[in-house]
Formats: sequence, C-alpha cells, structure tokens
Amino acid sequence: MTQIRTKALCIFRHQDKMLLCYGYDPSKNETYLRPIGGGIEFGETSVQAVEREVLEEIHQQIIHPKLLGVVENLFSFDGQQGHEIVFMYEAEFTDSKPYQHMEIQGCETDGSIYTARWLSREKIKLNQYAVYPKGVEQWLFAESSE
Repeated sequence: MTQIRTKALCIFRHQDKMLLCYGYDPSKNETYLRPIGGGIEFGETSVQAVEREVLEEIHQQIIHPKLLGVVENLFSFDGQQGHEIVFMYEAEFTDSKPYQHMEIQGCETDGSIYTARWLSREKIKLNQYAVYPKGVEQWLFAESSE
C-alpha cells in the first residue's frame, strides 16, 4: 500500500469493559484487538465516518461522539506496509441492546465477519492481545470522560 489512509475508530465503554473487535494477521500469526470503525470517505468528516462505520458494521446508531485525539500509525499487515491517520472517538449507543450482549457480530464492507466483545482491561492484559492502532492505549485504558 503506497498511500496514507484516514480512519475513524470509536471506543465504547460499559461498566469496566470496552467493546473491541478481534482481528487476525496471518503473516504474523497474531490475534489482535481494535476499536470499531473504518475508513473516512471523500467528502465526509471523521465524525460522520465513525457514525456511518458503526451503523454499517454493527447496525447501531451512536450519540455523544467525542474526539479523543489523532494517532499516526505505521504498520505491517499480512506482509504489507501500511500508513494511516486515525481519528479516535468515544461515544455511546442510542440503543441499550449492545450493552446487554457480551458479543456482537460485525461485518466489514468487504463482507468479512468479525466478533466484537466487551473486554476488561485485565482480560486484555491476561490474554496478552496486541491492541491496534498503536497509541490507542492512552485513551483505551484511560478513565471514561463522562
């Protein structure tokens, strides 16, 4: 990949847990975690992108999106180098249903299915999962801004 991608990802919190998606990098044989979200399309703002991505992927609307910050991520995935600028948000769901399920199925625009789970900080550390994009930890493991 030779271009910089822009993304918008969203952290959701409930009690002492965060909703994170599982991913897998075959070239590294690595299972990792990341917040829900995706690419920003031409002509939309990062907040519009995060609202759209959450709706498309897990069919949920969000409220109170708050920009936490921006990270630049240089990475390797499936043997390919990548470069992205990531807008990190925190928000809440308008519906209470996602908070009542330990696991939520999501679907990427390419049709691939993923699982998102409510995970505690302790569970993430116990399983030693990498959390991407690098730099998200400063917000992920911070106390909620509410």
